[in-house]
Amino acid sequence: MTSDSSSPWWSVLYGQLAELDEGFVGAPDAYARRQLDLAERLLALPQGGEVLDLGCGAGRHAILLAERGYQVTGVDVDPALIERARARWSARHGAAAGPRFEVGDMRAPPAEGPFDAAIMMDVALGVFDDDADHLRTLGAVVDRLRDRGRLLIELYNPYYWAANARTVHYPPGALLPDGDLVRTYRFDALRGRVEDRVVVFDADGRRAMPTQSLRSWTPPEILNLVQAAGFSEATIHGTDGWQPPEDPLPLDPGRSVFMWVVATL
Repeated sequence: MTSDSSSPWWSVLYGQLAELDEGFVGAPDAYARRQLDLAERLLALPQGGEVLDLGCGAGRHAILLAERGYQVTGVDVDPALIERARARWSARHGAAAGPRFEVGDMRAPPAEGPFDAAIMMDVALGVFDDDADHLRTLGAVVDRLRDRGRLLIELYNPYYWAANARTVHYPPGALLPDGDLVRTYRFDALRGRVEDRVVVFDADGRRAMPTQSLRSWTPPEILNLVQAAGFSEATIHGTDGWQPPEDPLPLDPGRSVFMWVVATL
């Protein structure tokens, strides 16, 4: 993927990561299945229910949900990732009916619904610099859910990241077949954002990707935001370190890398 300098960082970064290795575009299938096992429980999805996947990327969660029998619409702003999602489905299922993938901005998604539930995985909600854009996104979900529909949002836990800045080195073969990858995480406490930067060392030399900067709300902040968007109630759950638990867990400030917010109309 190529992009001009006026493109938002996420458009440039995720396209570059997708060119490096498909594993960067969403979680690997085994991890994503564990995410969705928990998501199904938290969302109380009806059999064959309709699900909106906002910020779907290359469609990993949307495809796995469709394989579980749900009717899924995936929306992403990047046309290249949407094409990759469609190709991924075709490679697995040929011409069989599957998820509907659409190019669109999550602040005004083209899919109108109504949906039984919506998901925003892998910190998709946190990409914008202005919380007004996050509020607009949540409002768009409210407009597209059925009565008592639910939204699942996966976010970084700021309490964990404030104490766990780190640099991780992946040698050749760990993530990339022929290159080293270094990923550095830090927490910007003044802006409430988790930042991470990927640098690749391979035959082409040293390549630094745009810094990923994702909004990381405290629990009171995100609860206020979803309420302002029009949801009537919300609960917060935590992960077991990096892993989605089999059963819902309370948020552990020092251990849960992610927090899962379930908002109900």
